[in-house]
Amino acid sequence: MIIDIHTHIFKAGEDFGPALQADLARCRVNQAAWGDVEERHLETTRAADVAVVFGLQASATGWNIPNERVAAHVARAPERMLFFASIDPLQQNYREELEMCHQELGATGVKLAPLYQNVHPLDPRYYDIYRYCEKHGLPILFHAGTSFVSGTRLEYSRPAHFDAVAVDFPGLKMVLAHLGHPWEGETIAVIRRHENVYADLSALYYRPWQFYNSMRLLVEYNASEKVLFGSDFPFTTTANSLKGVRSLNHILANSGLPGIPEEVTEGIINRDALTLLGLPHPSKRTL
Repeated sequence: MIIDIHTHIFKAGEDFGPALQADLARCRVNQAAWGDVEERHLETTRAADVAVVFGLQASATGWNIPNERVAAHVARAPERMLFFASIDPLQQNYREELEMCHQELGATGVKLAPLYQNVHPLDPRYYDIYRYCEKHGLPILFHAGTSFVSGTRLEYSRPAHFDAVAVDFPGLKMVLAHLGHPWEGETIAVIRRHENVYADLSALYYRPWQFYNSMRLLVEYNASEKVLFGSDFPFTTTANSLKGVRSLNHILANSGLPGIPEEVTEGIINRDALTLLGLPHPSKRTL
């Protein structure tokens, strides 16, 4: 079973504020390549058996993707999708939003992004969210590592900060996205230490040299079993991510560098993230 743990939906024209649009233009991101994000999401995520779907609420950097719309999108294919709510701790009603998404919209997890939300991972407002999620068995997927957004502190995205969160909330299931690039070594150090902390490898395959080195670190630390598959749609697709992960060794050519064992890559691709994170299979929720 293939689970894409990391997919987004949004309507850029409606959901992206001026600062975000400026960041996208500065970094030469071609929004036209995304097409109709929601329709493409429905089609391209069929390459996985299950897809986790979220938007992003981050007023500090211009993201405003309504959780209600994400939940409605998931309801179009409830047999193969799960809804994660995005909660912005800078919003005064963040706790009410969290409870509404969980209790009324059926969120099975939460997406947080300290770099985008401009809040340190150890902030008391986040701790309020962590307590709720630990109590109700909601895993949290964190954006970890760098991004193109400006005006916030990159320090807030350092994977090492999540070590303290894991110590303080040992029952909280956590996923550090993108292997925390470019701090993959920090991410590996954190996920090895904590039973309930994982990482995903979304949005890494198209930087093949960095990706290769990250995978070698996982092999050498014997930590690949703590890594989950994800794509980061619409910035890539599930199918392209699967192909990119499986073809990683192609860059080695005749270099003599050690390859990534097939059992490692296939183990990540086929890992049962639902069981590890305590998530229900969507098809069983619709019965």
